[in-house]
Amino acid sequence: MIPYTYLIKHIPTNKYYYGVKFKKGCHPNDFWIKYFTSSKKVKGLIRRYGKKSFQFEIRKTFKTPQEAIKWESKVLKRMKVIYRKDFLNLTDNKSIDPDFLSKVRKGRKHSKETIQKMIINNTGKNHPMYGRKHSKETIQKMIINNTGKNHPMYGKKLSKETKLKLRLINLGKKHSKKSIRKMSLVKMGKNNNMYGKKHSEKTKEKMRFYWKKRRAA
Repeated sequence: MIPYTYLIKHIPTNKYYYGVKFKKGCHPNDFWIKYFTSSKKVKGLIRRYGKKSFQFEIRKTFKTPQEAIKWESKVLKRMKVIYRKDFLNLTDNKSIDPDFLSKVRKGRKHSKETIQKMIINNTGKNHPMYGRKHSKETIQKMIINNTGKNHPMYGKKLSKETKLKLRLINLGKKHSKKSIRKMSLVKMGKNNNMYGKKHSEKTKEKMRFYWKKRRAA
């Protein structure tokens, strides 16, 4: 696997698209042969004008997917692609860059009024993802940016004070019958992550040990 970033140009419309490829087994030599970007706009232009109406170049290769994703986000932000009419990119991927989010939000708090506005503007049909789904590539990016050392809680533990706050916030709360039913259906039959599986004797022993420990506490 060799993660890489690329730049393509659509000759008839003079439009550009900058992207990243990082999935398992990816290789720069496969670009524009097996892989044609995840952009719906680019795919639409391919259907209309054909693959030969594009020029492309591999911009940079990386050792890890994390490096590739962060570099793509850095370049898109620097080039201000979301404000440029000559670029087909719809986002600069700042929303899935944990480093960017931590810098922006540090020390800030939303007012109650702002929070209420955000709730209204992001509920139901007002939500930007209403009726839409993340592409497999975007989901993979989010997983990588929130796994292992990239996770904001990696190597950290909640303080006793934070645990108490969380406990008090959720104290007395109950799921509605509708929610309980939904959760039940999600974990029934083939949907259950243990469907067709069995715990090993070692796992059973661990569960017994922790259950006894919990009851004794």
